[in-house]
Amino acid sequence: MAKRLSSHLRSLILIGLTLVATPLARAQGRIGSMPGYDRWERLSPLIPESFKTGAISPTWSQDSRSFDFSAAGARWRYRIAGGRLSRIGDESPARTPALTPSPLAPEKLVLARGRGTEADVPSPDGSHRAYTKDYNLWIESKTDPDAPVRITNDGGESARIRHGVGSYVYLEEFGVVSPVWWSPDSRKLAWMRYDEAGVDSYNLTLDQAQTLNRTIPQAYPHAGGKNPVADLLVYDLDEKTTTVMDVRSGAAPTDAGLGHYVWAAQWTADGREILVRRADRLQKTIELAACSPRTAVCRTVVREARPQTWASVSAPTFLDDGLRFIWASEASDHRNLYLRHLDGELITPLTRHAFDVIDVLRVDEKKGYVWYTARSGDTYLKAQLHRVRLDGTGDVRLTDPSLHHRVFISPNGRYVVAVSQSHNKPPVSVLLNDRGDILDTLSLSDMADYQRLELKPSELFTFLSADGSTELYGLIQYPSNFDPKKRYPVLLNVYGGPGSNSLSETFTTPTPLTEFGFVVVRLDARTAGGRGRRILDTVYKKLGVAEVDDFAAGLKALRARDWFDPDRVGVYGVSYGGTIAALLMMKHPDLVQAAVSNSPVADYRLYDTAYSERYLGLPEENASVYNQASPLRFADALRGRLMIYFGTADDNVHPKNALQLINQLRAEGKSFEVQVGPDRGHTAVDQMRMMEFFIESLVINPSLSPKG
Repeated sequence: MAKRLSSHLRSLILIGLTLVATPLARAQGRIGSMPGYDRWERLSPLIPESFKTGAISPTWSQDSRSFDFSAAGARWRYRIAGGRLSRIGDESPARTPALTPSPLAPEKLVLARGRGTEADVPSPDGSHRAYTKDYNLWIESKTDPDAPVRITNDGGESARIRHGVGSYVYLEEFGVVSPVWWSPDSRKLAWMRYDEAGVDSYNLTLDQAQTLNRTIPQAYPHAGGKNPVADLLVYDLDEKTTTVMDVRSGAAPTDAGLGHYVWAAQWTADGREILVRRADRLQKTIELAACSPRTAVCRTVVREARPQTWASVSAPTFLDDGLRFIWASEASDHRNLYLRHLDGELITPLTRHAFDVIDVLRVDEKKGYVWYTARSGDTYLKAQLHRVRLDGTGDVRLTDPSLHHRVFISPNGRYVVAVSQSHNKPPVSVLLNDRGDILDTLSLSDMADYQRLELKPSELFTFLSADGSTELYGLIQYPSNFDPKKRYPVLLNVYGGPGSNSLSETFTTPTPLTEFGFVVVRLDARTAGGRGRRILDTVYKKLGVAEVDDFAAGLKALRARDWFDPDRVGVYGVSYGGTIAALLMMKHPDLVQAAVSNSPVADYRLYDTAYSERYLGLPEENASVYNQASPLRFADALRGRLMIYFGTADDNVHPKNALQLINQLRAEGKSFEVQVGPDRGHTAVDQMRMMEFFIESLVINPSLSPKG
């Protein structure tokens, strides 16, 4: 089967090489004459296309007898009976993706990410649509579209009240964009109202590249400041009445009370209640609550509490009766699944693992099974497919733990298409039965060009965290002409935010940046997600310390490699990673000689409430905790070469962060470089300018690093 498909792939590869081998235009400025540029220019367009992936994304037929997928520029159909593969047409043209710039792509104008997105939501039966206009909510009938009904009157920019339009902290930290929800019978409308009257206002300056600029006010709750007051309202189309749900159980909004944050509403299947998440300000307790539009009372369904650090929850997965649901909880340290009832009853634990469940994929009530993915591979980075009975028995892993898997389950649950790979093994797509046996190999990756270019596979290695408590992972990417007998400058690409993962067990080509003659590294820290709360909780009130020291430990571990040049190490990152890049250089000047800090948070007092306070507490109670996470407090320790970049239209990490860092470094008499993106948002410096900086600092003149 794989050979039949590979022949088609091979013919396309020859055509593809003709298309991608055209040299890039010569770079402007100094980079074009710098060491390694010619090699990078020749190989950078070839490397991403150097292997033709064997990964497919099948679409199953409803009867589970076949599935369709795209590969080699064509559409294919695989029939289970007889394992027959046939071409059914040409591949559809790819849709133009939404603007999502690479953190190191050339600077582009980045539009605000959903800030103030107005709602336009049709009812389930199509009879009405609800929409927002000027921060008020309207309902329009399909039978009388020229006479919309305005159901709110107090919203508006001057009043600083929003109906059905997300407020900043809810947009950024809780993923709330257009908080408007129709009931299943289309007769009631629920929405969120945000009162921003007490929230700090930040004036963002736009059109800096124009003759006349303009400013827009943004209600932005800084750490320690006031948050918007959130309320859940319901309008009854038949009664023409509005009811405010009692999300705070009769109490006024307070920091300690539940309902300080309210988000993620959804109607129950019978339309009798609305489910919401509600939390205290520090997010130490989060509840799934059910609110009755008839009585306005909100009752607790599930409570998750983590008083020593912070709690987290995800969305429930409901069974067909609309009453029972699968709930993911970290109460046991690891994320496990539980079967619960809307009346608050815990029916039974479904999993009891010492590893994290990732997601519920499918519930087959007829057969009594739940299919889910979990981090149960031979490293936590490798996702595996599991199946367990609805009574919590018979849990079985169905995939090979030595590989990472993305899976597609047939509607009848009898078959699975698995795309399997690792950091150094390219994707292969296989057909499995419901016991995990491989029935057929569907598609292999073609590595001929990868091998022809002599690209080096990525290397995964382990090291101990700075406190010696945790085994962490790192990933190394080498240039294609790598010589282990030579010494190389190293670039460390960092992020490190709580719950994030810088590494994955997916096969990727080396970054073309290696062809400038650098080894490029990514490292884990204790802030990495997916390893259970025992590890993650150790970073509470230690941002800027735990992950920075772990990255330093990773660099120290690499010093044992003969090719590692300890005097030529650079670090770069964006956003949280920009903060870490600056801190790593300031706190460990013996390990890092150059850093590019893109869109950094200079002090978490300048960042939003929900994020900063979740991990650091209130600033007035934790001054030293905030100080240790702030590059401002360590500016006097700068020794190497630092580049700071910010966009003037950044509505997430405001420009004042970079400006305050610049001001502090000037006060300390430090030498550094600044790059600015006029009218750019939360972005990073142009990739070639970054490499120009690193080549100058680590290759051409590594001995000229300022010593403070």
